[in-house]
Amino acid sequence: MGQKNWKLTGGDQEEKIGKLQRDFKLPRPIAVYFAARGIDGSAIERFLEPKLVHLSDPYRFPGIKDAARRLWQAIERNEPILIHGDYDTDGITASALLAWVLRSNGATVHSFIPHRFDDGYGFTPESLEKALETFGKCGVLVTVDCGITSCDAVDVALARGIDVIVTDHHEAGPELPKALAVINPKIYPELEDLQVLSGAGAAFKLSHAFIKYGRENNLGGFTTHLDEILDYVALGTVADIVPLLGENRIMVKHGIMALRKQLRPGIRALIENTKIRTELSPSDITFRLAPRINAAGRVGDANVALKLLESDRIVDAYDCADQLESYNHIRQEKEQEIYQEACEQIERNLAWQSPYALLVAGRDWHQGVIGIVASRLTRDYNRPTIVLTIQGDEAYGSGRSIASLNLVDVLSRHADLLERFGGHPMAVAVGLRTEDIAPFFEAMDREIRTQIDSADLENFVSYDGEASLNEMTPAFFEYLSLLSPFGHGNPKPVYRFNELRVARCNAVGGGLHTRGILQNANTEMDFIAFNRAPSELHGRILDVLATPQLNLHQDVETPQLNVVDIQEVF
Repeated sequence: MGQKNWKLTGGDQEEKIGKLQRDFKLPRPIAVYFAARGIDGSAIERFLEPKLVHLSDPYRFPGIKDAARRLWQAIERNEPILIHGDYDTDGITASALLAWVLRSNGATVHSFIPHRFDDGYGFTPESLEKALETFGKCGVLVTVDCGITSCDAVDVALARGIDVIVTDHHEAGPELPKALAVINPKIYPELEDLQVLSGAGAAFKLSHAFIKYGRENNLGGFTTHLDEILDYVALGTVADIVPLLGENRIMVKHGIMALRKQLRPGIRALIENTKIRTELSPSDITFRLAPRINAAGRVGDANVALKLLESDRIVDAYDCADQLESYNHIRQEKEQEIYQEACEQIERNLAWQSPYALLVAGRDWHQGVIGIVASRLTRDYNRPTIVLTIQGDEAYGSGRSIASLNLVDVLSRHADLLERFGGHPMAVAVGLRTEDIAPFFEAMDREIRTQIDSADLENFVSYDGEASLNEMTPAFFEYLSLLSPFGHGNPKPVYRFNELRVARCNAVGGGLHTRGILQNANTEMDFIAFNRAPSELHGRILDVLATPQLNLHQDVETPQLNVVDIQEVF
């Protein structure tokens, strides 16, 4: 395991930490957490108690009232409403939540989820035709988690007399679609606080506006409770790796509570299949629930995942959950196969690579899993990474970035070498001619070097500040639970504990991990160190970076440190 540098987040904050302790009566490690993340004043109170009433008025979105009015008109006129989604967890949950809200108020709703390989990505003229062939005519079409760059498809829909409402959260192109309303926070500078919304979050905003408009105009919505769809929002938001801050944090906090209740047959079946034994957390969405939902779109039929989430009968839900489990096994096998081939390319210097960027490509690699491979390679090599599958004269792929680099911006500067691209700053999709792979990599590498330096690629681990074992009190752990949900943008706190002696340790997990006791002069505490053998720890005096947590075993909660990294004290 390579040595990592340790970086203190935010630098020396002792004066601010003391002030936060005094002003808010906080345990010192909690004050350390807030100081490191620049949270103070009234923001602390809202952070500790995020309420649904803190969600902003959906009418802040330009055009959203027109969209709400048109949806109610469709209900009054018995016009079918078509939802055009996407085949990942964010797009599927966005489709499910909007359909639920509309159907609850009398709408006839059809949801179209494109097939990754047959239909390609996004809302296109071809996917529009296929959706209309499948479900028949509609008066209104709503895109969720797609559509912001679909100018051609929107024009075709308008020519056929269909009003289009676009809800999306991806980066816009040079031209906006001529839709009735475009509900995407990224195109409105005044909505800067909402630009981290997921596709499900944007669909929630439309749902909120729809219910608000219905109540204001005595059209309906009086028995629809939007908190009942926050389980969908939590799934989509966490799965799409958008920051769990601001309104995302509020919706996910309450959505996680809804997921834990397992009120939907599909959620219950999915959780049972994943064998989650402890209280469900965002990490369970990231590593257990979302991969299974995504697997349907990656190697099978995403409509199975939609059917699961919309199931009213537990028997149907179990059938869908079993099918997702099968898809997930296939996904894991294909992913590992491609990952190993990619690593071999890198090690044998057969990939396009530099200290600043990485690109691997393979003929007929499974297009549904290369995004996951890109994520793994970015993590392993700490470089922006593109993974391509070559199919004849064309190459298609996915890219993942590092925190300090907007990969969409990099690609936009060399769009002449690409057939298509889009996505988020951290995750992109690309298509290009096979003959252009080499010049594209060279151009991308040059551009990346102008935007980051070697320090951005440094192998380091950040920590919030120092703490001591005797500060790990019951009061601290009560506050710690209030800091959740943890995830992208709000990682679990990491503290530095100095000069701890490993009083006892033993191997667990088949010898892969170590559990034991750390102590200083007058306090001791349990620890768990994943992927570290007892020989690395036994009898040593260490500085430790760790995340405090409560370990639940046989209904008893015991404080312990989850070790992130260690440095031996000489």
